[in-house]
Amino acid sequence: MYVKALIPSEVYHLTKKANLESILDDGAIRRFDDTECWFCESLAKMKAYMEQTVLCEGKPYYGAGGQLCRYPKFEPDEHIILKLTPCRREGNWYRWNQEIPLNSPPELVQVAAGFSKLKIGFRGDLPFRNAEAIDVAEFLHGSIVCRNVQTTSELWKRLSEKVEQNWQTYQRNLYDRSPGVLIGIADEIAATATCYSEFLCSGSDLSCRDLSYLLQFENPLDVLRDRWVLDQSTEQGTRFLGMLESLRSEGHAEQDYPLDEAYAQNQKNEMTMQL
Repeated sequence: MYVKALIPSEVYHLTKKANLESILDDGAIRRFDDTECWFCESLAKMKAYMEQTVLCEGKPYYGAGGQLCRYPKFEPDEHIILKLTPCRREGNWYRWNQEIPLNSPPELVQVAAGFSKLKIGFRGDLPFRNAEAIDVAEFLHGSIVCRNVQTTSELWKRLSEKVEQNWQTYQRNLYDRSPGVLIGIADEIAATATCYSEFLCSGSDLSCRDLSYLLQFENPLDVLRDRWVLDQSTEQGTRFLGMLESLRSEGHAEQDYPLDEAYAQNQKNEMTMQL
């Protein structure tokens, strides 16, 4: 039986490490096949909940669809506990009171009531902030080892601010250059502007891994620009050679463009001398 619950200030969510990147990309815990996504309100409740569920290999339980399942062997190194601050404060929080047969012994009633208090559900998908990842293996051995993790939107905000600062600094530095120098670095300026524009347009396509990678650099715009120039040079060189080969083999240019008569005469003279 569902009953309304008070809104928690922070919650803990057990999940597989393999899910972390998609969770951070979403910025939310998804409910998937269930009507709620489930959490514990403290690490003490999380440990007690795990001891009565996932740590009981082979223990039967009913899945979200009502089918009878059994807990597989639990691998601590494959899991993490996420400590989260919920973004939504409305009253979508519920507690599931464990149903037991009528006239059950007091001991069973007490156990069911205790288990019901261990977890809390949010009806829908839960957006969050201020995420921390807690090592499950260390947690089960009595130690709390955690690290801050950020959602893709949080990383994008940080990176976009850094790239914007890089771009503004680059533009200011151009004002100190002479016209001759600016002409000499015209390709660099164009490449920097292109990478800045492409970065802004690609925000929704950048993964958490992409954003974290770029954030490690003091000037990610320079990193992007230099690689862009290198790739463009390689690609342009390949295209140029292919274009020249086609131009030579097609033979149209000789009819479409004026020929250098002096060069043609020089070539004729060299052939005469060779003969």
